[in-house]
Amino acid sequence: MTRVKGLAIGGTAALVLALRGLTALLALLSAGPAFSAFEDLGFGARAPGLGNAFTAAADDVSAVHYNPAGLAGLERVKFLASHSLLHTGLSDGSSLGMTGMAMAVPLRGGKLGVMGGLWNQFSLSGVYAERTMQLSYGYAFAPNTMLENLSAGASFKLLSRSFERLEETYDAMDGFLATGQVDSVLIGANAASAMDLDLGFIYSLGKRYSAGLALKSVLQPNVAFGDGAEDKLPMRTAIGATYRALWMTLSSELRFSEGPTGEMDRDMIVAAERVFPTLDKGEISVRGSLGAGTRDFRQVTAGLSYKINKIGFDYAFILPLGTVKDTAGTHRMAMSYHFGGPTVEEQYEKDLLEQYQRLAEVSEYKSTRELASLENPRLTGVKRLIMDEKYQTAARTLMEEAKDLLPDASLINLSRRLNLTGQFYPAMPGESEKEKWENRLSQGITHFLKGQDSRAVREISFAHSLNRDDAALSRFLEGVEDMTHLKAERVPADFKGGLALHRIKESEILYAQKNYDDALRKLEDALEYEPDNRDAMKKAGSCHYMMGNYAQAAGWWDKALKAETEPSEKSALTKMVSEARRKSGGATWVPPVPEAEREEKKPATAPREIEKLYQTGADFYAKGEYGKAADIFRRILVLDPENAQAKKALERIIRFSR
Repeated sequence: MTRVKGLAIGGTAALVLALRGLTALLALLSAGPAFSAFEDLGFGARAPGLGNAFTAAADDVSAVHYNPAGLAGLERVKFLASHSLLHTGLSDGSSLGMTGMAMAVPLRGGKLGVMGGLWNQFSLSGVYAERTMQLSYGYAFAPNTMLENLSAGASFKLLSRSFERLEETYDAMDGFLATGQVDSVLIGANAASAMDLDLGFIYSLGKRYSAGLALKSVLQPNVAFGDGAEDKLPMRTAIGATYRALWMTLSSELRFSEGPTGEMDRDMIVAAERVFPTLDKGEISVRGSLGAGTRDFRQVTAGLSYKINKIGFDYAFILPLGTVKDTAGTHRMAMSYHFGGPTVEEQYEKDLLEQYQRLAEVSEYKSTRELASLENPRLTGVKRLIMDEKYQTAARTLMEEAKDLLPDASLINLSRRLNLTGQFYPAMPGESEKEKWENRLSQGITHFLKGQDSRAVREISFAHSLNRDDAALSRFLEGVEDMTHLKAERVPADFKGGLALHRIKESEILYAQKNYDDALRKLEDALEYEPDNRDAMKKAGSCHYMMGNYAQAAGWWDKALKAETEPSEKSALTKMVSEARRKSGGATWVPPVPEAEREEKKPATAPREIEKLYQTGADFYAKGEYGKAADIFRRILVLDPENAQAKKALERIIRFSR
């Protein structure tokens, strides 16, 4: 038996040959299964270009076929149509083709999962056909649960196959001679159908890695022609792993299935994909794979895609190296279309491209990596919009005003942060309408846009801990982590409460272990998140008391007393404060002001310092190092917004750069 990847020449191919009059092969129709029916030939053109190593990478509508769990990651309606010419140029003149369509529809924006549908038909020389119709569903488990990194899916399939009765059916062959009699095999049932089930799972290992498992033909349906016959499909298992960067994907896959002889077939595929994006000319993707396995399976694939706006075109070429001879390979083509606007990730990619383009235009200018200061008088309008929490409008205004400024990395960094914020939070509600988490989010965004990264991540982390079911907030926090290169703190998935409460619970465990010093650090951390948390103040006082720090204990208890409203608690705290002060000998101690309550104070800048800066900027200007000179004059305007000399110098540089 000759093995074609995706087509074992045996049952199905023998049927076609028999229909052409070769009765010597008719016995194969009733012989043991060759597993040639409903072979997994792949779907579309992008995944075949990756050697069908798509179990873990399933991130487009073709996930309907490869791994329904991948549907859960789709954010909008997508449609795909494809056509394939399989193993072209076969010596017997056979024509193998496949046509398919698929669609995916998120339910309530994906919150209730994603539904998918597929229709696919494989045909052989116009006399034999296999059809698959399936309904799929993928679901991603909610964040902050035990299964938050897992997606699962299932596909319910209706399989049907049939063949046309040709003249040989009514004029059976005896060797090479026509008998004039009806062929007892071909005159039988010429159609069969069965139900089947596929299952899939994808587990995310961080932001870039994922692992996938797909189980196909779980029901192992019988697709034999005629009652009493048996032709069961074997279950196929695929295990894959994928690494994703912004514009690159690396994928590998191991596939298992029972072969025609009853032994296990094992195939290994490694694949890679690279995207080359542009701002206004679409994006081009190239991909390829190498595969090897049992029964001489060796294969190389290559693929190419072009996508612009909402439409994409894919092509794949597959060449078997060790199984099929005298073939020009397989050619696969597909067209895809998505409905709706760009996803957050796509918008982010576009923003990055815009920033890279601007940096490329001024590549000779090596600026600092700091954020452009909102105190720059030319950014007054942007600053006002940020203070009004109209972030999307502020981002657009900055892009407009940037046309009159010398482009530099600090300005672009501010633009990136504004764009990220505006994508998730175009504008925040009024102060009277905000919930607690929104107030803390607003504070975090302000720090983020001022370049105060540690405080920004802390505040946004706390907001996220109070509203963990908000998918947009989760993605925004991840974006902030990427830009600041700081890791946000998160509470365990099974904990009900925010970061402050979690720190208090941790302190209670340490206190019970008499580890008062570490318990106190946890409480101080909780008070950084919630400076007015009375419970944390009381417990901080208790830790100090047990450590013999009576003045500090009195200070914390006194602060809690001033914030307490319950009469019984106030009475108890009053006694505790008196006792601690007595033991401290009358010493007093005032708790430090949490960072969140401290006002930022800028030291006054001496005129002499501004004069030195101006001289440095003038020196750079004289040497023709205009970018560095512009940086210095901007620094002067941050320190002294009304400095006329710095304004004029900066205006000259901008005019000259144009």
